[in-house]
Amino acid sequence: YRHLSDLVALSLLLPTFIEVAFRFLEFQCRMKRHRLFRNLAMGLDELAITRRRCRVEDSAAHPSDILASHEELLQHPSDSGRDPLLVRRPLLLSSKQQVMKEEDYPGQAVFFSGRTKIRCLCGIVAILILLGISFIAAAIGFYLRLQKDVEEIHESKAYLMDLVQQVNEAPQPKWKAKYNPFGTRKKDHNFPFERNSTAIREYLNRLSEFFNSERMKQHIRELTEFPADSLPMEFDARRKWSYCSSLHNVPNQGGCGACYAVAAVGVASDRACIASNGTIQSMFSEEDVLGCCAVCGNCYGGDPLKALVYWVDEGLVTGGRDGCRPYSADLSCGVPCSPAVYPIAEHKRKCYRQCQDIYFKYNYESDKHYGSMAYSMFPRTMSLDNKGSERIKLPTVIGYLNETSDEPLTEKEIRQIIMKELYLWGPTTMAFPVTEEFLHYSSGVFSPFPAANFSERIVYWHVARLIGWGKYDGDNHYWLAVNSFGRHWGDDGVFRIDTQLLERFGLEYETALP
Repeated sequence: YRHLSDLVALSLLLPTFIEVAFRFLEFQCRMKRHRLFRNLAMGLDELAITRRRCRVEDSAAHPSDILASHEELLQHPSDSGRDPLLVRRPLLLSSKQQVMKEEDYPGQAVFFSGRTKIRCLCGIVAILILLGISFIAAAIGFYLRLQKDVEEIHESKAYLMDLVQQVNEAPQPKWKAKYNPFGTRKKDHNFPFERNSTAIREYLNRLSEFFNSERMKQHIRELTEFPADSLPMEFDARRKWSYCSSLHNVPNQGGCGACYAVAAVGVASDRACIASNGTIQSMFSEEDVLGCCAVCGNCYGGDPLKALVYWVDEGLVTGGRDGCRPYSADLSCGVPCSPAVYPIAEHKRKCYRQCQDIYFKYNYESDKHYGSMAYSMFPRTMSLDNKGSERIKLPTVIGYLNETSDEPLTEKEIRQIIMKELYLWGPTTMAFPVTEEFLHYSSGVFSPFPAANFSERIVYWHVARLIGWGKYDGDNHYWLAVNSFGRHWGDDGVFRIDTQLLERFGLEYETALP
């Protein structure tokens, strides 16, 4: 119940509001009494001066009744610097006049004090009534919002449980689902996402430099020359390069939509270890990409290819729990966390170019690890503005092979190119649409179910780490991938997905070389 905090905060602030109101009214009452008594004193002093003037004229007849002359009264110095006529001075009056002063208007001070008290009391009551009405209105609003949220939760749970049941009761099911209380329905969160077109153009120029380099030409030659029939029927990078600890790592992106950074940094860590034959065992820092890469993205999403270019140009420090820059997003919000909590992590996201205190092995700059070349496997475009009105086609490996071949590559040949990349150099990233039922995946080979209205169930677009492949039910193919939801999700954090889904959408496979 996310609105409970509103009611609690209001309840805690209500006594403070009441106390402030009482203090304010008490101050007003004191000020009013002060002005009334001052005016009364001035009136009495004026009366005394007038009567003294009369008696000064008759001083010869009654000299003993006067303690000071009219001139002495006017010339008497004030203790506080105020006008002497504005100050009550009992020494200027005789005892008889003092008695008269107290008795001339016996009820006036009491009258003003009583009326002021009534006004103060009425003001207090009015403020209390307004506060009470505001509190009741807030409580009613909270209750209505709470009821609406409870209804939505119940409806969503019933819908998702029914969806899970449909998957498990389907004829000849390809995969099994298990209800996940952290699953969610499709919802437009309307997250802001700014693109710097100038920075993106510079980034695109950098990709073109990579693609036109001699190393890329050599890389493509090795891909095409490797015989496809040498590829195994099934492949798992964790078995081929078992000495790389990063390959066995199942990350958790937590309360930040950082799948692009988590997957890209995982690929960089894996490939650095593979290229060094196990000498480099460090897991690189997703936090470094999240905080310090200006064009990569944020906690609302991003581009893994940009993160891999960042590895080449700026370098990545170590991450993990004990590295230079550990991942800081909250992991307790769910498996996976709802996109609704992403703004919390986005608000905290900052670039710190220094290592955590316990990491004293190297400083930030000395801890950097660099790649040599980043590239995309499958043809794709990139948007230059927030509206997506201007898009540029990127240079890609499969795009180049299509352009230089007599005929376009078939789906089988495209799949084999990606397999060769995996088999020879290690994991790549893989982008795909996450549907409502995918969040409840338990085992098997995922494919959207039911097939109808598939696009209407897409919760968000996601990036995972592709580590292998296999076949099932005859000649059907699947990709093996590591997700970023932690080990409690899916099949120990790993899933298999039908390649037809990705072939139909023509999605992105990004990677880089150390």
